[in-house]
Amino acid sequence: MRVATPTIRLELQSRPESLTLVRAMLAGLAIPLALEPELLGDVKTAVSEACNNVVIHAYPDQPGPLRIDLALEHDGVEVVVRDHGGGIGHTPPAEGRMSVGLALIRTLAERAEFRDAPDGGTEVRMTFARQDSVAPPPPIAPAGSVGPEPQLDGDVVVTLYPVTLLSGLLGRVARAAAAGARFSVDRLSDLHLVTDAIAAYAETAAASGELSFAIRAVDRRLELTVGPFGAGTGARLESDAATDPALAPLVLLADELVSEPVESGEMLGVLVVDPRPVSGQ
Repeated sequence: MRVATPTIRLELQSRPESLTLVRAMLAGLAIPLALEPELLGDVKTAVSEACNNVVIHAYPDQPGPLRIDLALEHDGVEVVVRDHGGGIGHTPPAEGRMSVGLALIRTLAERAEFRDAPDGGTEVRMTFARQDSVAPPPPIAPAGSVGPEPQLDGDVVVTLYPVTLLSGLLGRVARAAAAGARFSVDRLSDLHLVTDAIAAYAETAAASGELSFAIRAVDRRLELTVGPFGAGTGARLESDAATDPALAPLVLLADELVSEPVESGEMLGVLVVDPRPVSGQ
């Protein structure tokens, strides 16, 4: 996934609640990718429809893998939604709800292809044209390889390039996951500050231009793993937070902060727990 254009990969399970995480991810791209509102609205609606079809039709017995790949090109946005189940290709096209969804995708996307994926399942490839006359140039790809991507596991796993995209994505996806885990409003605000601090730190401490994060949230407990950061990040973080107000929330508001060495650097693990009762309980 080491490419020159801004790229995001989202991996999660095909559960109905996963659609909230998908939409949170897409909403976080508007500013960093300079997407005009109409384009963003078309992308969100079409991708949500494709993902909803995976949730409903791809896996008859239990949830299965759902992956969204998004790349920003000079003239538009390309999105690929993949599953490893039956998916769209194995569902009668005349089925009412699905037929409407596919028609909507074809209407909103400049080009839409529905086909069997090479490794099984279904692939929906959508291209959306930019309306603005001057699109931002893609960033320069990082020189060389920093080792294999870390293998992460969670309710959602995101891999992105460049690191500057993290500021738009991490907070939105984390708060969407935490809301589903019944976090209180106060603790959601704390989580916002924690993820902002991580995103700020990543811009200078990331081991390369590419970064991954995984989130697992249940019963007012959110576990976040992000990286790879450069070697020694964990040891430096607490001292850096003592002198940098932007990093202080990461140390003050997180319940646990650990680092784990990997081949390409260090992964940062963050735990945020909400011990307070949700309003109305």
